[in-house]
Amino acid sequence: MEGICGRMCDACTWKEQLDCPGCQDGPGRRFSGGCPIADCCREKGHTACVTCTFSTGCALRRRDMPQNRLWAVEAERERRARLDRNAPVLAKWLWLLFWLVIPSVFSNILTMDTVAGAFPTAGVVGNVLAFLISLAYGVLLWQLREAAGRYRTAALCYLAGGIISGVLLLPTIPEGNWLWWLLSLPVMVLELCAAYQEFYAHAEVLEELDPELAGKWRLLWKWWIGLLLGLLGCIFLALISAILGLLAILADAIGLLVVGIVKLVYLYRTAKRFREYQPAALQKEVL
Repeated sequence: MEGICGRMCDACTWKEQLDCPGCQDGPGRRFSGGCPIADCCREKGHTACVTCTFSTGCALRRRDMPQNRLWAVEAERERRARLDRNAPVLAKWLWLLFWLVIPSVFSNILTMDTVAGAFPTAGVVGNVLAFLISLAYGVLLWQLREAAGRYRTAALCYLAGGIISGVLLLPTIPEGNWLWWLLSLPVMVLELCAAYQEFYAHAEVLEELDPELAGKWRLLWKWWIGLLLGLLGCIFLALISAILGLLAILADAIGLLVVGIVKLVYLYRTAKRFREYQPAALQKEVL
């Protein structure tokens, strides 16, 4: 059988490698894509390249289409293999990360000035709980290091920041003295780096499964860092006008709260996508 491009299917050396049944039932079939040459013929109203006046100088025919198709098939096979390997791990540990947010919110409530001021013990418990959660978060992200290298970096940043935060809880380092501020600065830097690596790690592993959600993770990071920088601007504004500064800080704090809620939603959706993912072998069995 002669293909649309003029190749004889029976003599094609790529037929077996690509498991191609020919143009009538393969990539060039009437109602399917996969072959740019076949698509070009259909758009121009030709049944084959031989009836096209531009066939001798056609750039499409000069390309090695079978080789390109083979590369595409191999890339798709590798993509499926990565998903089959990483999806169970991601589904398990991302789901645990999602549930870890609940005690994190509880610790934030305990360390609020109003609560800690009324109940000093609650503030201590909240700080200790926040320290333990930071370490647990880093340990969970470390389990995902094989899925994306950014998870490894995020985990190390969370663990290092958590350890330094634990040192700050020691009674020998009173809050507000020079040593406390000296140790607090690297904690803030590490938390910033950890958040960046975590957000982009989620986007990286989602890229091959849900590109739209991956893009939302990247956009969420931009909102988050923008609000943090805005908070610094609010502090300078407060030096000029206390009322405007207070309103700006309140608006920025609400924005950070919204970003935190959106992060929780995205984390849930990310874990759910990998929990619902079916390996290629199972999909074949269903078909």
